[in-house]
Amino acid sequence: MRPAYLATLCTALLLCCHVPFAQANDSSVGDDNGGLILTEQSQIRMQREQLLLSETGVDVRYQFINESAQDLTINMAFPMPAMYFGMSDHNSIRDFTLWVNDKVQQTQRRLVVLLDGRDIWPELQQRGWDEPRLLTMMEEFAESAEPPGLPASWLDANGAPRFTLHEYFLWRQHFPAGQPVRIRHHYVPSITTGVPQPGSVLIEEYAKLACLDQATRAGIARREGEYGVGWSYLRYILTTANNWHGAIDEFHLIIKKQAASDLLSLCFAGELQKRDALTFEYHARHFQPAQDLGILFIRKAQ
Repeated sequence: MRPAYLATLCTALLLCCHVPFAQANDSSVGDDNGGLILTEQSQIRMQREQLLLSETGVDVRYQFINESAQDLTINMAFPMPAMYFGMSDHNSIRDFTLWVNDKVQQTQRRLVVLLDGRDIWPELQQRGWDEPRLLTMMEEFAESAEPPGLPASWLDANGAPRFTLHEYFLWRQHFPAGQPVRIRHHYVPSITTGVPQPGSVLIEEYAKLACLDQATRAGIARREGEYGVGWSYLRYILTTANNWHGAIDEFHLIIKKQAASDLLSLCFAGELQKRDALTFEYHARHFQPAQDLGILFIRKAQ
């Protein structure tokens, strides 16, 4: 099993320590003594969101509106998933592009190290840590050895770091009063995937994560061959949309399979409609996400 991860921090979990990965919605951010925190915006509303999810591409298109009487300029962030102690074999996100009102917008990358909800990266730097050293320690350091120079409160009972590493793409965004602002980003996502697995293994691991019903389990069994079934798992953090004012006026979710014979399953309260052999959709008005998305794709092993 080799979970692929977003961006230069993003890594695969070792077999003994599986945690699914996720993409995320845009959110506003603020600085807290040099650390990064997400903040809520009570004056800016998300009018529309169109979210396209597939194993080969994620495309998200928003329209926001500043409902206040004054122009607002705020920090924006697109957060990458967490990197945990014990991950290895990281690889990069591909083709991350941001547009604002149809014009390409440059972003800045920032490392965030979260411990109990607080960004401790500035403190790590003050202690002499740099990014390459931190990545090496997170990926390769033996659990039996104590990471040098870290307070005991930052470590768990086994001496391993309790903090997680994150990468954020940041930019400053201007919201004129009463005027819509369109924001779009597109990238090749990270997915949890690997060699074919026995259907029983996937069912045990993803029964709750992907809400596998009896029909889906039977579909997995029908696709299983000598070496198991092909699979991948894609997560998307949808609930950060709640940082904006009110519900999303219009929400449109699109999920695409790679082949008509592929099977997909996810935990989702809405009813997906099949548009064609590859595409499933969900439309809603005044949508307020209550859960994040995790999609399991299943196919016959190649």
